[in-house]
Amino acid sequence: MKTIYKYTFLLGLMLFFFGCQEEDILDKSPLTEISETDVWSDPGLVEAFVNARYNQVGHGWTESWQSSVVDETYLTWSRGCEPYTQGYVNPSDLGRMNGGWWGWDNRSWATVWGNIANCNLFFERIDEVEFADETYKDRLVGEVTFIRALMYFDLVARWGGMPLITKSYTLNDREEYLSVARDSYKDNVDFIVSECDKAADLLPASYDGSDKGRATSVAALALKSRMLLYAASPLMNKSGVNPLVGYSAPDADRWKNAADAAKACIDAALDNGYALYQKYDDVKENYTQLFLDGGNSEVLFDREGGLSADGDNLTGLDQTNGPNGYGLWGGNTPISEFVDDFEMADGTKFDWDNPVHKANPYANRDARLYATVLADGDPWRERNVQTYLIANAAGDITGGGKDTKYGQDSWNTSKSSYNVRKYMDETYVPNSWNFTNPKNWIWFRLGEQYLNYAEALYNQGLEDEARTALNVIRARAKMPDVTATGDDLWDAIVNERRVELCFEEHRYYDVRRWLIAEDVLNRNATGVEIVLHPNGTKTYEPGVLVEQRLFNAPAMYWMPIPKWEIDKNANLEQNPGY
Repeated sequence: MKTIYKYTFLLGLMLFFFGCQEEDILDKSPLTEISETDVWSDPGLVEAFVNARYNQVGHGWTESWQSSVVDETYLTWSRGCEPYTQGYVNPSDLGRMNGGWWGWDNRSWATVWGNIANCNLFFERIDEVEFADETYKDRLVGEVTFIRALMYFDLVARWGGMPLITKSYTLNDREEYLSVARDSYKDNVDFIVSECDKAADLLPASYDGSDKGRATSVAALALKSRMLLYAASPLMNKSGVNPLVGYSAPDADRWKNAADAAKACIDAALDNGYALYQKYDDVKENYTQLFLDGGNSEVLFDREGGLSADGDNLTGLDQTNGPNGYGLWGGNTPISEFVDDFEMADGTKFDWDNPVHKANPYANRDARLYATVLADGDPWRERNVQTYLIANAAGDITGGGKDTKYGQDSWNTSKSSYNVRKYMDETYVPNSWNFTNPKNWIWFRLGEQYLNYAEALYNQGLEDEARTALNVIRARAKMPDVTATGDDLWDAIVNERRVELCFEEHRYYDVRRWLIAEDVLNRNATGVEIVLHPNGTKTYEPGVLVEQRLFNAPAMYWMPIPKWEIDKNANLEQNPGY
């Protein structure tokens, strides 16, 4: 795989046709390991080329999680998050949403375009290869079709309409590829949907053995579902939208298209052996293992773990995100604005003004909270989490638990008194980096599809059907059925996505496409102060400032096109507000 990657990196002379400076195009390693003729005459080498495309599919476990630029978490070191949390993202500083931070790629503009370029090369050369089995060839074509569509989605979700480029470039085409213009948002959506349909027709519904983890027809339907859901949303589907970032006129039928796509994905998944993960009766254990049990029944497509061609390894999150008292780095830490949105076990809202709730804020909550967040007193590894401070009889703070600034590695202390539990492996040995047991980043899972379906149904006025879809997810969590109507039902759908899909890179897009970002992302990030008193009781005070936050509307509803790209190509029109 390493050899093949060197080859593909060279072949993609247009790899950075939007992402590199001019001199970078010529700064490539010499081709020594394998020839171009060899690759496009050997089906085995072609499959290795396709495998390299999977290795350039990004993931969400960078040092700076996407959750830390929205109202889910705060990164203790805050690298690359400030342009979003402080409201100063601009074409010259795109922060953690584009580019490397301490070795992590964050699915940068250049990397995603590079993968698209190599996909285009595949399509231009694949017919030169003689395959003994045409079904095998069709499968590879389907896989690359899906990957290219996913790469385009990854760009469109962040930046809006992209240039739709389906050919590869060489140095002789420099003038052409440095003069391309952006296509409309509509054209991008139509292209992605069409590619998903093509991929679904070519791909099997599932795989066994070593092929597990490849793109499937169900994965293609899942991508189509998400794309159409986004496209139907108010940010894009209203009057007066710039055609680069939305439609020229609203159309209620877009919600029907989204609902139909989600239903098609759900049906195909269930018909082919996929199912919501329900291996354990205990909700906390079940929700925990959903993200640790690789390739389980709920996963529709994931980025396989292990060392990839671009140098990423999906192993570091245990070291970088656990509480400091365990010898871990306390990185992306949940904030109260997120934790407080987990309901009580009876389906009512948690409320700090309720004296019963305030006296014991982590009791009798939605059990998914206990699988998502480590709060003070939670059992984890060899002891209970200790984020409490210690007061003397006079009320003065004299110390604190092992997971506070009074414990080891105080510079890694969570400012909110919370740490991440979701994705974390309790068997991880600190400072081992767990290279032998990497995790898989889930891009699409069946649970999301039910929530996509509920949202699309609600926006067609089909409230009964929306509640049914919503309650499938709540039933798995052993939460009471939602019976609400109207605005209250919508609030329930929004909150269910918030807790069920947290840290999975949905919230960034959800609050924007719903046009609520300027409301929820202008709130400061806060935590809670927990104090242990001499009599053994604890008190809890919310509202501890973690970070002042600012969302600049309307510009920040989209990312700016990088300045260095517009400097090279004036035809790349900048997004509104920048």
